[in-house]
Amino acid sequence: MKLSAAEYEIMECVWALGRTVSGMDIMRALGQEKGWKQPTVLTFLSRLVEKGLLETEKRGKLRSYTAAMTREAYKNSETRDFLAQLYGGSIQNMVACMADGGGISPEELEALRAWLKERDPQ
Repeated sequence: MKLSAAEYEIMECVWALGRTVSGMDIMRALGQEKGWKQPTVLTFLSRLVEKGLLETEKRGKLRSYTAAMTREAYKNSETRDFLAQLYGGSIQNMVACMADGGGISPEELEALRAWLKERDPQ
């Protein structure tokens, strides 16, 4: 269910609006900024329907789109896939890689320790 950067931006827009949207809603929110034309936006929306992230309904000549997955559910799914692909599903391996490679600051490491201790006070 990998999304392109443009598809992810559209999903972020749909999630932020928090309602059923039309292609014109997306055009108003992103089209001008991105320089996208209406056919481009409609292609992205169709792809998101095919990937199962949006549901669509036709009302007369207009199509409306609703998020079929929450932002949190998408992030959880992508995070699990990322961990499985790069770290064999091991959070410990990921954190070790980040810490060894300088990707975690001492403050972030301390915050992680505190968070873990809070989750499991034993």
